[in-house]
Amino acid sequence: MRKKKQRTAIAVAVVAAVAALAIDMGPVAAAPAPGPEARSDDYQPTPESLKKHTSPQWFDDAKLGFFVHWGPYSVPAWAPKKSYAEWYWQSMNSKGSATYEHHRTQFGEEFDYDRFIEQWKPDKFDPEEWLKLFEEGGAKYFNLVSKHHDGVALWDTKTTDRSTAALGPRRDLVKELFDAAEDSPLKKGLYYSMPEWFHPAGGWTRNGPVNPYTGKDIPYTGYKPVKDYVMDHQYPQMMELVDTFDPDIVWCDIGGKNNSNEFMARYFNQAKNRPHPKEVTVNNRCGNGISDFTTPEYTVEPDINPAKWEATRGIGSSFGYNQQEGVADYLTSDALIDGFADIVSKNGNLLLNIGPKADGSIPDTQAERVRDLGAWLKINGEAIYGTTYWNHAEDRRANVPVRYTVKDEALYATALKWPGEKLTLTDDLPLADNSTIKLLGSGGADLPFVRADGKVSVTMPAEGESATRSRHAYTFKITTPGVRQILRTDLRLPAGQGPGEPYLAQAGVPFTVGVEVTNPSGRRAPAGRITLDVPQGWTVREEETHIGPLPAHSSKTVEVTVTAPRDVTPARYTVSTLTTFGRAHYTASRQLWAGVTSFDNVAKGTPATQKSTRQDAVAARAVDGNTKGQFFEGSVTHTLEPESEAWWQTDLGSSRKISDIALWNRTDCCSERLSGYYVFVSDTPFTSASVKDTLAQPGVKAYYQQDPGGSPTRIPVDTTGRHVRVQLTSTSDALSLAEVQVFSPRT
Repeated sequence: MRKKKQRTAIAVAVVAAVAALAIDMGPVAAAPAPGPEARSDDYQPTPESLKKHTSPQWFDDAKLGFFVHWGPYSVPAWAPKKSYAEWYWQSMNSKGSATYEHHRTQFGEEFDYDRFIEQWKPDKFDPEEWLKLFEEGGAKYFNLVSKHHDGVALWDTKTTDRSTAALGPRRDLVKELFDAAEDSPLKKGLYYSMPEWFHPAGGWTRNGPVNPYTGKDIPYTGYKPVKDYVMDHQYPQMMELVDTFDPDIVWCDIGGKNNSNEFMARYFNQAKNRPHPKEVTVNNRCGNGISDFTTPEYTVEPDINPAKWEATRGIGSSFGYNQQEGVADYLTSDALIDGFADIVSKNGNLLLNIGPKADGSIPDTQAERVRDLGAWLKINGEAIYGTTYWNHAEDRRANVPVRYTVKDEALYATALKWPGEKLTLTDDLPLADNSTIKLLGSGGADLPFVRADGKVSVTMPAEGESATRSRHAYTFKITTPGVRQILRTDLRLPAGQGPGEPYLAQAGVPFTVGVEVTNPSGRRAPAGRITLDVPQGWTVREEETHIGPLPAHSSKTVEVTVTAPRDVTPARYTVSTLTTFGRAHYTASRQLWAGVTSFDNVAKGTPATQKSTRQDAVAARAVDGNTKGQFFEGSVTHTLEPESEAWWQTDLGSSRKISDIALWNRTDCCSERLSGYYVFVSDTPFTSASVKDTLAQPGVKAYYQQDPGGSPTRIPVDTTGRHVRVQLTSTSDALSLAEVQVFSPRT
């Protein structure tokens, strides 16, 4: 057992006083301007002040945390596959849904959801065992759900008796886990749902619950009447969590009505205004538009996002434990590790959910996946913890999928499959003749490599895959004597006129190209030079630019003026840069158009159809100009679930020149569904619903996309056509799209 330490007082007096007022004396007014006693550097409850807060370095470096969804919903533990079991109460209130029918059959129409609270017996909950598993899994933090949308608090809250302390388990489950974690190296986080589905004073869905079968009002068990949901309940509870448990992370959900500006100011200030300050962080779902990091759910960024983000998902398709899911419904260890490496290469963290059973035990398959991830990290962790992203996340032309990360002088290339006899890398790696490439988990011998024709061919050990203790993914550490830091370079063009639209250089009109160089290491980088390469006949002011030494953790952007000739041929062109710092060389390139006057989105408002339709998510949503990607805001199309080779298509009305097709994916969840898909273009209508037959149809041009679509993903096609189709190759997944834009150049 870990030694328990006496918890020190953490909140300044004014915070405790305001929290007490919030609990005992009704609504809390907005805080007045700070008086003379306030610190000049305190955060104020204003967007301008709060936006100065950023994610802590420990969070950026941690890369992996474990999420825990555990509540009364863990008792029925049921949802249709690919659905959320923790939404049981809301789903059973949807008349005719699978959960509505299941509940009636399994429990009866008079069995209210709140009876699950009393049936919740966490007899096998062992917080020490949970923490041991988190650490074995390689996590650096955990995040426990303190209250989900059903309003049941897992701690001894003062605002309501709707809690595990007053009902059911009769235990303060948050306190038990946090007490056990007192001496743990793990950072501690608490999830908090901002709204509650059926809270009587401000329910998200309805004020007070009803029996979904009879329509009669039913009690909200444990409810203490309040006048204002936010100021008498939500905000005081959030302050309770901070004052009582001192979490390193507050992870809000859903947003909605809130007092989050006030909350964040007090949370940030109590963390820094103490004898031993600490760094805390908040996510992007507190409802006030302010955050340290974003949280895509069951999706990942399609490419590097320099703004810190955290992907969150379950090992299966549900956060809460779902007894419907079997081994085949969980991520394999290989898929989990591959996905994790991909996330880290794009500047993300992974918050991987564990869904315990009602008794507190963690399902064996989930625990096995966690331990496999931890075993991989013991060998390859140096390519994960404390790293940052490089110029690009992946090598799209390598002979196996590869993801890159950087730490000081080392560039790490993680191959998601064993390369065979050779690993072929095609990006312009910062290599010299005396560089070394080592396979982590092996004996440490240097691997021979040859660089020629824009490729680096690395010879694998004679023993093959058995040369390393690593499984599932294989990391190669690349270093060069004398190079003490790997830099990032980026070439930036002006933005197109609209999102997803390529940049258009006007003939004879100068434009600015920005070359940004970043030193992500803790060491000073040497001076260097930047050379820009443009198409023949184009002019560049200052083709070569010198740049001075770069301090640690700093960036510098050099701007270069470029002009396309007045008689430039209408076409797509490439601009590239070569940067040299000491013995290391880096390249970057971008594409643009010149010789045309503008681009038209010829898909907007065109007649669209899809293979099937779920609810009212019709095909027209993908050509209405709404790119937000939120299903419940009317931005997303959706086919039925399940569906086979689901498709969406539109008729442009006539054959058009097409330069690019841009697709926007969902942003609220489920973006991985838009992966493994074709974009088809044809002058004649598509005659089959089959991918195979469409590929064989005369005149059809096909553009395959393996990776999940982004927001947007722009596909250069440079063709002509009237009919455009997006079609999944999957035989079981629904298709959802936020928007499809088809750009036609005007000359």
